[in-house]
Amino acid sequence: MFNKNLLAILFKALFIVLGFFNLEVVFPQSQISFGQLSIKEGLSQNCGISVAQDSTGYLWIATQDGLNKYDGTNFVVYPFIFDDITRPDYSHLGKVYVDWQNQVWCIPSSRILNRLDQSNDRFEPIPLTDDASVIYQDQNFGYWVGTYSEGLLYSKMNDSVPHLQNIGQIKETIYALAQYEANILAATDNGILSIDMANKQINDTLNETLAEGRILKKFSTITIEAGGRQWFGTYGGGLFFREGQSSFLKRAAELPLSIPIPDDLNILSLFIDSRERLWIGTYGDGLYLIYLDGFETQHFMADKHNPRAVHYNDILSIYEDYTGTLWFGTDGAGLSYYDEYLEKFNAITNFQVPQNINVEVVRAITTDGSGSVWIGTSDKGLMEYIPAANSWVKYSTEGPEETRLPSNRIMSLYADADGDLWIGTQGGGLAILESDGTIINYNNPPNTGLEAITIWDIFKDSEQRYWLATRENGLVQFDKKKGQLISYNEKNASIDLSVSDNIRVITEDNKGNLWLGTDSEGLIHLNLKEQKTTTYRAGNSDDSLSNDMIKSLYFSEDDNILWIGTYGGGLNAFDIGNDRFYSYTEKDGLANNVIYAILPDGQGNLWLSSNRGITKFTPASSLDQTPIITNYTNYEGLATEFNTGAYHIDDNGNLYFGGLEGIYWFKPTDIVENTQLPKTAITGMQVGNEPYPIRPGMKLSHKQNTLSFTFSSMQFSLPEKNQYQYRLVDYDEEWIQAGNTNFARYSHVPPGEYEFQVKSSNYDGVWNPKPATFAFTIKPPWYFTTFAKVLYALLLLGAIYGVYSYLKWRWRMKLVLELKEEEAHRLKRLNDFKSKLYTDISHEFRTPLTLISGPIDAKLGDGGLSDADHANFSMIKRNVNRLMALVDQLLHLARLEKGKLKLKVSQGDLGLFLGMLATSFKYRAEQKNIDYTVDVKALDGAWYDEDAIDKIVTNLLSNALKYCPEKGSVLFKAEEKGGHLQLDVKNTVKNFSEKNLDQLFNRFYQQDEYAEGVGVGLSLVKQLVKLYKGEVSVQLEDNDTIHFRVMLPIARDRFSDAQIVDGNQKAAVSNISNTVDIDSGYKENEPAPSDLPMVLVVEDHQEVRQFLASVWKNRFQVFEAADGSLGIKKAIEIVPDLIISDVHMPGTDGIELCNTLKTDERTSHIPIILLTASTGEEQELKGLQSGADDFVTKPFKLRVLEKRVQNLIDSRRALRSRYSQEVILKAKDIAITPTDEVFLGKVQRVLDERLSDAGFNAKTFASVVGMSRMQLHRKLTAITGLSTTEFIRSQRLKQALHILKTSDATVNEVAYTVGFNTPSYFIKCFKETYKKTPAEFLQSTD
Repeated sequence: MFNKNLLAILFKALFIVLGFFNLEVVFPQSQISFGQLSIKEGLSQNCGISVAQDSTGYLWIATQDGLNKYDGTNFVVYPFIFDDITRPDYSHLGKVYVDWQNQVWCIPSSRILNRLDQSNDRFEPIPLTDDASVIYQDQNFGYWVGTYSEGLLYSKMNDSVPHLQNIGQIKETIYALAQYEANILAATDNGILSIDMANKQINDTLNETLAEGRILKKFSTITIEAGGRQWFGTYGGGLFFREGQSSFLKRAAELPLSIPIPDDLNILSLFIDSRERLWIGTYGDGLYLIYLDGFETQHFMADKHNPRAVHYNDILSIYEDYTGTLWFGTDGAGLSYYDEYLEKFNAITNFQVPQNINVEVVRAITTDGSGSVWIGTSDKGLMEYIPAANSWVKYSTEGPEETRLPSNRIMSLYADADGDLWIGTQGGGLAILESDGTIINYNNPPNTGLEAITIWDIFKDSEQRYWLATRENGLVQFDKKKGQLISYNEKNASIDLSVSDNIRVITEDNKGNLWLGTDSEGLIHLNLKEQKTTTYRAGNSDDSLSNDMIKSLYFSEDDNILWIGTYGGGLNAFDIGNDRFYSYTEKDGLANNVIYAILPDGQGNLWLSSNRGITKFTPASSLDQTPIITNYTNYEGLATEFNTGAYHIDDNGNLYFGGLEGIYWFKPTDIVENTQLPKTAITGMQVGNEPYPIRPGMKLSHKQNTLSFTFSSMQFSLPEKNQYQYRLVDYDEEWIQAGNTNFARYSHVPPGEYEFQVKSSNYDGVWNPKPATFAFTIKPPWYFTTFAKVLYALLLLGAIYGVYSYLKWRWRMKLVLELKEEEAHRLKRLNDFKSKLYTDISHEFRTPLTLISGPIDAKLGDGGLSDADHANFSMIKRNVNRLMALVDQLLHLARLEKGKLKLKVSQGDLGLFLGMLATSFKYRAEQKNIDYTVDVKALDGAWYDEDAIDKIVTNLLSNALKYCPEKGSVLFKAEEKGGHLQLDVKNTVKNFSEKNLDQLFNRFYQQDEYAEGVGVGLSLVKQLVKLYKGEVSVQLEDNDTIHFRVMLPIARDRFSDAQIVDGNQKAAVSNISNTVDIDSGYKENEPAPSDLPMVLVVEDHQEVRQFLASVWKNRFQVFEAADGSLGIKKAIEIVPDLIISDVHMPGTDGIELCNTLKTDERTSHIPIILLTASTGEEQELKGLQSGADDFVTKPFKLRVLEKRVQNLIDSRRALRSRYSQEVILKAKDIAITPTDEVFLGKVQRVLDERLSDAGFNAKTFASVVGMSRMQLHRKLTAITGLSTTEFIRSQRLKQALHILKTSDATVNEVAYTVGFNTPSYFIKCFKETYKKTPAEFLQSTD
């Protein structure tokens, strides 16, 4: 055992020695760390040669590439180059200096003094010398200028040409100047010169020590304590000081410094700060600090691995700003700065420890009785820091067995009174480091009974019992000698006692009860005396636990409150006496809702660690009141994220927190806020978007009313946390909280006198109540001057009078307009009444006209009338039709006026359509012996509304033929011009005046009381053309010809989509067949063209034939014949399904054709429609008497004609179905005409005689009835729907069915009786027709 202990002690000593020699930083109670200002932040160059600050607060920084003016946010660079020459025995460094009168001076590389002219923000050269090295203003406001080779100069600088005095004929270089009492001290090549300020005489040269004699090194810098001690730096000769007016200097080594200052130190700068600390900037040896009250010394060197170290080892200049921040100008890293208020927490990170030590991801912290600090890491083992020796020791799973840890993951630590350290690990169970350095591992269950391998927490209660919070075995009571004593977990749970297996943290209340925080099962209260547990879980109510994952616990004995840190639910306070929870989260001001640690201080505050720094939590007097919360983030030198279990409070009240980057500690009473009020300054202004100089009493024009201000708090340590509030007096009602935004913008500020005010705070939220101000005026425009206002008053009076006059006139005009409007309304009502009257009268006329027309038609149809009676009845019929047409036009016109008619446009051959319409009027022209000319150009592919075009053309031509005298002339011309259809209709007239032309479009216009009126036709034309968005005009030519011209659009883009017939409708027909009525019944699945119905068109006008053939090419098989005789031959030849014939044709006319075909057995069944341009009933009566099925007047409506054709074809198909229902052929039931009835009678007789003959076939049938096989086939198909052969078989089967029903004949007998050659064929045909065999049929009848 002795050998093992000795080995452990030697191993620990070895670690201590290694740690001591590798140590780079010490572990003081209050650390000093440095920030940096460099080119990354905007500095023009990284050599901080000289630093100063003016009374406004701007920091002036001289670099090799420009003089920088810094306001904490922005840099303004003045184009100067400053010397930066440093050698072992001298230096030439540029200077920037601010005197007692706030004048900024600089000595650039030209060595000429420059002074800032603040009125124009420019530096002006002061021609005292071109060899200046340093400038200094004494307390009497006199200026002392040191040079490199021209000695020491003095001037008051109060004249435009300053008076210059050379002091003492000094020839050596002067490096620094300072005032001590009534003397000026100058650092030179040969010593320190003491110069009487009054007589400008050199009193003494200080360059000796009593111990060493003469100092051979050059003196570089001077600084003086408040108590009078003077300090002097040398180039390579170290540091000296002088007490009072002594004639001898002393070395710093004569003082009891904690760290010796080297005698060969090359010192470039000295500075005594406001706390009486001496800072020593060296060339190559970093920075020294001497606390003059006790001569404790620190040495700071650059460390590229430590961002908190001084940033360069060459310190060229040192300066303290008004906030107490110290600035260290380096020779290559910009400026390092130290603000003692900024970093409120001490830290140890990997940057500050020896290489073999690691303090990342800290999971446990404690201190022992000897003062050592123990740090447990997540994967790097256990670290011990010994402050007394300033050394480190590392314990891990490596090394001798006696000092080896069971795991490098240290989760918990506890130092007991015996000097032993309890170590809880993850994966290695419990280990104890004894005072002699030996580590005992308790992860062997047979020896200790400890089954848990992860120890989250180690707790000693008031009864001196040790408790382990484990991940696997719940709560364990443990003794170093006896091992595991008791365990509380899920295995030994009962109704009254139940503890989770995973316990994170333990604490004790003032009654000796334990409180257990679990990993995910809430909070457990363990009453050890009664052996009972109570579990508190998160719930939906406000007074329940906010989260079941517990990270930390702290019991406050003063108020019996248990404080609970949760993982995501913030901080909970449990009032044990009232059994109620209170929760505090980010909504209440916490930095984060994950609370890793809770530690108290002596002032009633709680300190919390989280994922966002450290929080100071001061509870209110009542838990339901708002607490005071202060969050410290990484701005104060903290890591962002801390860790579970890594917290500790030592006996001296120091708080320790562990995070991902190291440990942080502090004494709450030592945390002091920076109470230095910031110097708020308005740093810039823009008018519009252009920079504008700030001048007192500035006046701006009314157009310069968009303003921007920039400002700064002149607090440079942490400008990101400076806060601002501003207002524009007489514009803003309240202070505007700007946060960290350091600019304000105002747009369109009205004229007036204003004062912009801005206040700021430092990073600790300390506000300077006194705002920075800037007063200015925005002048009003000329039109707001006094003269302008008087003029406005006069104008206002004039305006009032003018308004009065205007209102008076307006009132009169209003009366006039109201009268006119009332008249217009009256006329509109009259017109509406007229339209309604027309409509009502038209509807009322229809009924009596129909009642008149019916008896007249019946009388005319009876025959036997005398010629005189027939003529009278015919005249009545014509006038009834004329009245009906007039009524229709009135109704149509009324619909147009009400806007109920819409265009229905489709694409087609407009030329054919117009040709067909025009030719329909030839017969009427011939009756009046009128020269009728039709000239229609090709108009295929045009877009038009068939109905509208029909009415326009029909009315124009009807009007022309009506008023054209006999032997006159009528011209109809149609052509395309510029995407429009141009229609010209001309007709000769008699006794017509040009002045009457404009009246032609009025309804029922009469040229005089004796002349015939024009009716409503032309009025209808005008309204239709207007609907079409076209134009119509009329003029009189040669005094005897009226010329109507109509222009209508026919291009697709002139019509809206709503006016176009849709694609499905157009797909059904060809381009021209779009003129067919879309409801005519055609579908895409119509039979092939060869199966379409056959229509024969007999018409002497080729245009009509071509038009119908083109329109119907996808609906019917259209055949043509040019006259009646050809039509008869064609009809007999092809036996069509329907014939359309004109009445008036040369040679054989339509009446004769109808008579001929209806009396021929071969064609008597064919329906015939007669077309005529005549309006007389005689022709219609003759046609109907000749057997015509329908009669249509030209010009006809294509939709009407087509529908009549289809109806006649459909009616014939309906008759065919009647045949299938007849067993015995009854001619009178299926015959269409008397001729058909004779023919069918003949057929019946032939069937009666020959049906039983098996040799009776289609050829024999045709021969017997006297027709060709084709004619018989077409005839039977038209009447019965069956071919000749099918008709014979159908008759045989019907006869067989009749025999089967009425006799006892066998199937074979029946088959032979009705003419079948074989019974099998008969049975097959019977089953195909009746879906049963003859035998099955007989069975079904039984």
